[in-house]
Amino acid sequence: MTALPTPKRWLKLLLGWSLGGILLFWLTQKVDVASLSQSARQIPVWLWLLSTLLWLTSFVCRGLRVQQEWQWRRPVSLLVAVRLVLMHNAAVLLLPFRAGEAGYPLLVKQVFGAPLYQSLQSLMWLRIQDLGVLTLLAAWLWPELHWAWPLLFTAGLLGLIFLPPSYWLILLKRRTTWAKLLRKMLHRRAPRSAWLLSLANWLCKLSVVAILLSSLLAMSPQAAFQGALGGEWAGLLPLQGPAGLGTYEAGVWLAAGLQESSLATQLPAAALLVHVFCLAVSLGAALLAFAFLRWPDPIAANGDNR
Repeated sequence: MTALPTPKRWLKLLLGWSLGGILLFWLTQKVDVASLSQSARQIPVWLWLLSTLLWLTSFVCRGLRVQQEWQWRRPVSLLVAVRLVLMHNAAVLLLPFRAGEAGYPLLVKQVFGAPLYQSLQSLMWLRIQDLGVLTLLAAWLWPELHWAWPLLFTAGLLGLIFLPPSYWLILLKRRTTWAKLLRKMLHRRAPRSAWLLSLANWLCKLSVVAILLSSLLAMSPQAAFQGALGGEWAGLLPLQGPAGLGTYEAGVWLAAGLQESSLATQLPAAALLVHVFCLAVSLGAALLAFAFLRWPDPIAANGDNR
């Protein structure tokens, strides 16, 4: 039986929703909605379709990562891996405070028959890859940052990616606190191409947001990309409303650097429109995957206990 939410949990829930609602109200109170809706109608249908295709492609990249992550335990089709990713993403969107992340171990157990500690290691490693890629992109797009810093960060990340497994073992066998912590998180079961899939995933997602923001407001591609990155980084805030509504738009508004521009008052509503579009595509794809795709035989999945 599932335990009832505690008063503390309900308080966090209300705080997250309140924060998102306040930010949305503050950011959109002076927006000319009619002008923005007219700009949205002027975007050609093919651009909306292209954005949808790019957004769905990001889920394919994530599905390939899941395939690689668990191929040592049980091979599954790409459709099954994409269904897992879509269902996990829907849980993250619908539950506040990223509580939907807890759905990943349940889904992995259902599909691959993996124990809890292995699925948590996998989730931690996937998030470390995502954080590394997002930090790399932010370093290259950060305004007025000296050119040497992005190069140094890129070199350091490439060094970690291509570090031979023997050196990883030497580092992780140390008895220091950080080595013990890393041993619980890292496993290096997936090939190095998983980093490229993570990069492709984020480039697809950020490109969709940047393309639509640029089309709605005629802003520069760099400012649009900065705004898209800011929206993703806003997801790290400890208080989150459902689907990040409010905090996402605030992150886009701050990171785009248009506060002194005439577009500043239009940007929050444009970010909200793009956010709702991406949510609709994500949840619609998850609903279709839930309705028409099926998991593999659970008996077979649990039969391999390596």
